[in-house]
Amino acid sequence: MKRLILKLMVALTVLSGMFTLSLPAFAALDCTNPTSAKEQIQCGACGASGSTTCNPAAAPGTVSDTIKSIINVLSAVAGAAAVIMIIVGGFRYVTSAGNPEGAKSARNTILYAVVGLVVIALAQLIVHFVLNKVT
Repeated sequence: MKRLILKLMVALTVLSGMFTLSLPAFAALDCTNPTSAKEQIQCGACGASGSTTCNPAAAPGTVSDTIKSIINVLSAVAGAAAVIMIIVGGFRYVTSAGNPEGAKSARNTILYAVVGLVVIALAQLIVHFVLNKVT
């Protein structure tokens, strides 16, 4: 049991370290004074794309915004499912009543749910990194 807790703590520490390393990449675009046409388009400046009409509220979202929205929704659903599975695994572990097979099954449920959360977080990082490099 102590080894499982230690593994969970190490996984959470590594995961939190990844998010702190990715923060500068998300804050790289400075929209206070966009100099190039690309920066103006990314910041949503009116007329930057050559359009004569400018209504930012009516403008459709970009493809990368749509992909980000879809990935965020899917990640939220999968993350909620993983958290529910952790709770179910914990309940099964508590109610195993000393049964070694039941306890092992519950530990595996918790372990696989935590691995799922790590995979979801890494997928989020990879998708956002790729979309930021492409656009």
